[in-house]
Amino acid sequence: MDSSSFTLNLTDGSKQTQDAPKAKPMSHQEYVANQKPLVSFAPKPRQTVKADGVKKPAFVVVRKKATHVKKKNLSELKSFSANLQPLTSKKNDQSNNESKPQKPSHAENDQSNNNSSTEKLSHAENVQGDTPTVMHTSQKKATRKNVSNNKKNNSAVSQQGGSSGSYNNTGIISSLFFKNPEIPTVTKDNVESTEENLFSSRSFSALTIHKYLVATLEKDLNLKHMTEAQSRTIPILLDKKDAIVKSQTGSGKTLAYAIPIVEKLQSITPKIDRSSGVFALVVVPTRELVLQTYSWFVKILKPFTWVVPGYLIGGEKKKSEKARIRKGMNILISTPGRLLDHLTSTRNLNLGRLHWLIMDEADRLLDMGYEKDVGRIVSIVEEHFVKEGSIGQRQTVLLSATLSKGVEKLAGLALTDPEHIKLSEDASVNQDQLVTPTNLKQWYIIVPPKLRLATLAAFILWKCTISTEKKVLIFMTTQDSVDYHTELFNRVLAKRENRTPISFCKLHGNMPQKDRTAIFKEFRDTESGVLLCTDVAARGLDLSSVDWIVQYNPPVTAEEYVHRVGRTARVGKCGQAIIFLAPPETDFVHHLAKRGLSVVEKNPDVILKTLASSWARTSQTMEQAATSLQLSFEECVIESYNLYEMATKGYVSFVRSYAALPKDVREVFNFQSLHLGHYAKSFALRDPPAQINTAGRMGQRNDRIQPFNTARQRNPSMLKRAAALGSDGTQHQPSHYERQAMLSEFSSGLDPAPAKKMKIRHTTAEALEKRNPC
Repeated sequence: MDSSSFTLNLTDGSKQTQDAPKAKPMSHQEYVANQKPLVSFAPKPRQTVKADGVKKPAFVVVRKKATHVKKKNLSELKSFSANLQPLTSKKNDQSNNESKPQKPSHAENDQSNNNSSTEKLSHAENVQGDTPTVMHTSQKKATRKNVSNNKKNNSAVSQQGGSSGSYNNTGIISSLFFKNPEIPTVTKDNVESTEENLFSSRSFSALTIHKYLVATLEKDLNLKHMTEAQSRTIPILLDKKDAIVKSQTGSGKTLAYAIPIVEKLQSITPKIDRSSGVFALVVVPTRELVLQTYSWFVKILKPFTWVVPGYLIGGEKKKSEKARIRKGMNILISTPGRLLDHLTSTRNLNLGRLHWLIMDEADRLLDMGYEKDVGRIVSIVEEHFVKEGSIGQRQTVLLSATLSKGVEKLAGLALTDPEHIKLSEDASVNQDQLVTPTNLKQWYIIVPPKLRLATLAAFILWKCTISTEKKVLIFMTTQDSVDYHTELFNRVLAKRENRTPISFCKLHGNMPQKDRTAIFKEFRDTESGVLLCTDVAARGLDLSSVDWIVQYNPPVTAEEYVHRVGRTARVGKCGQAIIFLAPPETDFVHHLAKRGLSVVEKNPDVILKTLASSWARTSQTMEQAATSLQLSFEECVIESYNLYEMATKGYVSFVRSYAALPKDVREVFNFQSLHLGHYAKSFALRDPPAQINTAGRMGQRNDRIQPFNTARQRNPSMLKRAAALGSDGTQHQPSHYERQAMLSEFSSGLDPAPAKKMKIRHTTAEALEKRNPC
């Protein structure tokens, strides 16, 4: 049997075990035929193309009818699963044994006759492994020798006519609930959480702003009262002072600086127009936050049409953006990378008249690697300001829910005597304490790695088909993981017969800008659906009516946790958040408790039990429903090679991201504690971790033939220097597979083109006469 094949034990679960028909013991040929795999892979894919141009799958699925299996009786089934642990409880077994006379079970007969044979014949042991097992020739011979013993056992049990009541016929045996790590007990910490008042009693009419602006806020936007962050920030900015604002997520920080900007611009006399130049610059970390901030300015600028806002983001045509700059704008919202690009290449973009410099989510700007870009932008703004004669006074404002040391360093360079606005100003409160909305309920569940995918799918089905909380936002670590899970859920969970359809969409930084904008607006306006995203959606986005925040992969820091859960429970609304933790990652709960964040444990069985009504079409136990769901995912991956490639890329990217975490968090997220086989199952992969790579099955390498252990063997340049001569005296040229095996994971895989030799043209008198005979 080739290394890519695996075995499944398929039985008929439609009939009860008591009504199983009795049959004669199987012959040796029938037994050997039943040991053949029901599903097998072709070892090498065939890249063939149909006549209509549609490509066939890269590997062939060979299925075999299970005619012999259906004819087995219950006693014969036990010979294949002697060591299978029953799904029923021990109490039921004890009650059955007390009520009925004790009869020797098939497992006991196997153990009394030959303990070693049961270990080899038990298919449960094969399935309990993380990857499909391969039966070698020695094992095949051993099983043939033990066939006679099993025949005797089968005949003995069939003559007795009794069967153990503890056996539960599940149809297909799976390893989903076996050999999982123990769930540790997490001690509860006494958390002293910090609370901030969200709303204030002051209304917008109490501010010294234009009456048309007040009417727009109260009538068009239906905002009657200010938040606490707005009531403290707006008066300070109206007094032309620099400020550093730290406030919880969803506290209205965008309007806290947008209202003073609009008020000052509309009061300038004579009236400004779009050709007057840029007076306010807002720098934010993500493109979606740029569009959201731009939409807020458009809403509050309805009564002041002569003030023109604009935005610059990456992913769009630079030519069209330059056309917008030439037309002119008074308020500019941009990401730092695109802004710096235009400042260095577009002459029409002049910031000499800039009066406001706003940096929203300032800590995220520095974390994303924009520290040099932000410093360069500040210096260019100062250069333009000096060239224009330093007319007026410039205000600089930094805002975020979490402020780091880098932000304080930036504030020392860009701000002048800033006002520190913190809503929790109690002297006894530690300044490192983080704050979340009081109407946000936070949970965590400890899930074994093999059950992660089934638990996430059960949660989605529960909330989107049964519960009324149907808008879910799921955070994942890598883009490949987002792509794979979105495609997998769209194929398996999105549309089912007689079930409520579920809408799945994705959002990450590697998508085209048109798709990102369309998905952001669609999910923002919808009432139900699931959005799978990376941390690109963790900052500042106001996605209305998000019911649940699911952190499928935990964040590295407590600050990122606060920003993720801040996408719900915004501006006084209710919301809930849940985080998935593996058993070795439970210390993250204590890490959150030290920062003033309290989370409550939730039992994952509560989620899995909902599969009986949301997934199963017949009455099934929790284990049966979860196994059926997991097998549906695995079969979907088997049947589609494109989905298989996406699964391998998602798995590899997850492992690499986990291994690349910084040293200061490895006490909680330790790569050495990962069970790679269990996590491969959470990606619905049946291959061993050693055979999973980004190239899929086409990139499998035989380690026995082509091993590499050193950097010299992986590096092609070092290989060329150390290459030995062949028997014929010529240098050995490595084949394609040898080069692929020796390439580093950071290499592009492309060989450099050989340098062309320059032709030397002779300049002698004879050569010149030949060129110019005249």
